[in-house]
Amino acid sequence: MARDATARQYDVDADLVVMDKKAGTITFQAKKGKLADLDKLHESIKATRLGDGTGMRLKELEVTAVGEASVVDKEVRLKVTGSDQYFVLTDGAAAPLARLREALQRGEKIMRVTGRVDGWTGNLTQFSRKLPDKPRRIVVSSFEGVKP
Repeated sequence: MARDATARQYDVDADLVVMDKKAGTITFQAKKGKLADLDKLHESIKATRLGDGTGMRLKELEVTAVGEASVVDKEVRLKVTGSDQYFVLTDGAAAPLARLREALQRGEKIMRVTGRVDGWTGNLTQFSRKLPDKPRRIVVSSFEGVKP
């Protein structure tokens, strides 16, 4: 049900949706030239009604996004390539954000950033009630510079 709801997203490549029941994960990828719309993903999760009385939890939403990184009002932001969407980047346990700031000071701008989206966790019933706040925050686990 959750796999199918994810695969129905217009921006998700249905052939690349993989559900691993043992690990409790669903892995998916946006269609080439598209961006996964997190608002629609939230609607899709809500529509499955999997949280209603099941005790199911969303462990985390990990994303990889490519875009131009910059510092705006002391925040490190990643403006996603091909859209107006941006993420505020925050530090995870490994503290890669300091290294990303150093890369920005060296003149690197285009980054591929991976991390979990802050606020996308918890009991599915509770999570489904309210869309997590914007701007979206990625707790960075890794990054790499990308050649333009």
